[in-house]
Amino acid sequence: RAQMNPHFIFNCMNSIKSLMQQKEEDKAVTYLTTFSKLLRTILQNSDQREISLYEEIETCKLYTKLESLRFGNKFNYQFTVDETIDLKSITVPALIIQPFIENAIWHGIMPKDEGGTVTVTIEKTNHKICCIIDDDGIGREMAKQNKFKGEPSAHQSKGMHLTQSRIDLDNTLNQRKGSVETIDKTDENGKPAGTRIVLTFMEF
Repeated sequence: RAQMNPHFIFNCMNSIKSLMQQKEEDKAVTYLTTFSKLLRTILQNSDQREISLYEEIETCKLYTKLESLRFGNKFNYQFTVDETIDLKSITVPALIIQPFIENAIWHGIMPKDEGGTVTVTIEKTNHKICCIIDDDGIGREMAKQNKFKGEPSAHQSKGMHLTQSRIDLDNTLNQRKGSVETIDKTDENGKPAGTRIVLTFMEF
């Protein structure tokens, strides 16, 4: 939880250098500002077992914006949050949502020639808070067979396993009933049409 992917940092710095070399100073400044905010947030939260859902969503927004700046028009993204939810009063394990967004971008959207969309939705149902990460990527089965930019295909399943373990631990320590569900989406012809992750937390 306390680590940031060194390849991610390296790629971010290379992107900033590339923008500077191309004399796109305004874009470089925007990128560097977003990157510094994300890095500060990660470091602030790295020694905390739990953070507010508000902090988690803000971190995810910074991360997704950074990846969007980095890849141009390769993918679109949207965050939709139920305004009746008090995000600051709900605590979740730190960096519990971000890995799923990363998987959606890298293993779902990026292998597609035409790109795609990642949608993050926070909604409330029967005293439960649902965090839904939805993409229209290539789907998990195809992602398992793919290797994109040197990333091992096992990364996605390992990330899922680690996140499930963290939720199980959080449930034990705090007597909560958090869960994670993976839905493989299909189109009208039964072909893979992306992945939907549903993280559920009890509201206190």
